[in-house]
Amino acid sequence: MAELAQELRIPVAQARRPFRRHFEREGVLGYLLITPAVLYILALVAYPFLLALWFSVSDATVGKPRGDFIGLGNFQWAIQTDLFKEALRNTFLLTILGELLKALLGTILALLLAREFRGRRFARALIIIPWSIPIAIGSIAWKWMFDSTYSVVNWAGVHWHLMADPGPNWLGEVNWALASITIVNVWRGMPFTAIIVLAGLTSIPQEIIDAAKVDGANFWRRWNDVMVPIMAPVLFIAMLFSVVFTFTDMTVVWLLTRGGPGNHTQVLASLAFQLGIISTALGRGAAISLFLFPVLLAAALWFLNVLKKRELGI
Repeated sequence: MAELAQELRIPVAQARRPFRRHFEREGVLGYLLITPAVLYILALVAYPFLLALWFSVSDATVGKPRGDFIGLGNFQWAIQTDLFKEALRNTFLLTILGELLKALLGTILALLLAREFRGRRFARALIIIPWSIPIAIGSIAWKWMFDSTYSVVNWAGVHWHLMADPGPNWLGEVNWALASITIVNVWRGMPFTAIIVLAGLTSIPQEIIDAAKVDGANFWRRWNDVMVPIMAPVLFIAMLFSVVFTFTDMTVVWLLTRGGPGNHTQVLASLAFQLGIISTALGRGAAISLFLFPVLLAAALWFLNVLKKRELGI
């Protein structure tokens, strides 16, 4: 190598490092840096998605994972099934109601935490607990609180004369079971909304708010005309993530009610899990889970389109 470098009048160190010089090129280095991300997406996103697509058009089961091609048979079965229709209705109901309550209560909480008061730092740290603890632990704790015999919620409601003795059967009646699922979802997701709104509020220059006050704008005018337009990009992205989390979440439903009573609290995610994993019908479970994809894709495109129009002032 040294003799060859000397003949070609190339420095020895440079001749010994041809690969290093090759990888230091901007184009090659760029592709090299994104390779781990591409492999991650292919292994954990693209492959499972393609596998779910195959399952959805086959009669695959746990005992026969390859299955035979049956076209849109699983989708036709789902559309004609009352259980799927009820799960779809519950999914939209719980998502819309939960997001409205999260937005309202989270915004109120953020406005309160933005004020100066003693113990504000402790209060800000405290509100993150529902979001930070594992959802399984939180759901089991709420299940004990909603227990038909030992419900601390009913005990407090009866002793404070807010409920008639013995109180509602939270997990045994359909409407109360849906209400309990909504309560736990809001309890878990409200801190996320509050933190996002609080971060947006603290990022607004105080001079802008003071100028609006001098112009005579009341709180609602300052909120609608000053604060929300500035925080809109962060709020829209946070709302998009929150909608996706709520729409695809099955943990709360599964741990609280397991879809009961009588499968009347099933959502699409829990129904897909019950059919595909518990009942071993992989094809039908995959078909139901894929109903979530176009809905979430449409919601994401709508959110991003609205945000783009706001930024362009359209």
